[in-house]
Amino acid sequence: MEYKAKRRKPLRVSEAAAVYFGGAAEEVMSTISSKNQITLPVHLLRELGIGPGDRLAVSRDGARLVLRARPRDWVRYHAGSLGGLYGRNAREADAYVRELRDEWAEGKEEAEPDAGAPSQD
Repeated sequence: MEYKAKRRKPLRVSEAAAVYFGGAAEEVMSTISSKNQITLPVHLLRELGIGPGDRLAVSRDGARLVLRARPRDWVRYHAGSLGGLYGRNAREADAYVRELRDEWAEGKEEAEPDAGAPSQD
């Protein structure tokens, strides 16, 4: 039995928006080549530090194509993003951890049966 793929009606993309991390959308015109390739304006690439070999994430938002520059180093990109989660300084972080330990200890004591009490068998 031979498999035949169903042909879907192609979706038409009415516009393309260049959306980058940390920046607003800017309208630029580009043409799609016969090989389905596009050329991006060099001034945008230079502003974002994007060059040959860098990767862009492409997604569809309704009738738009959205390009997002992918960070070269995810660790550096996310470094410091959780600052202040456990406190603004070491003292606050230590107090937070101490509070969690106290809660855990209280819960553990409530869960353990009293060792001196006779069992009801």
